[in-house]
Amino acid sequence: MVRTLDITALTCPMTWVRTKLELERMAPGEALEVRCREGEALENVPRSAAAAGHAVAVQGTTIRIVRA
Repeated sequence: MVRTLDITALTCPMTWVRTKLELERMAPGEALEVRCREGEALENVPRSAAAAGHAVAVQGTTIRIVRA
């Protein structure tokens, strides 16, 4: 199952805070697709997720994170 999270209405740092909270509710190996706006969130969320050890892929304005 793939969870989805829409953070298009949020600004940094809340974009990563909401994403991190959602990831903490998930089991290792589960995937989260995060929709965000271009710009700061699209740069910071994937970088922060990768730094936390998660697998990250970006396609357009969708970030796919697989929880470590």
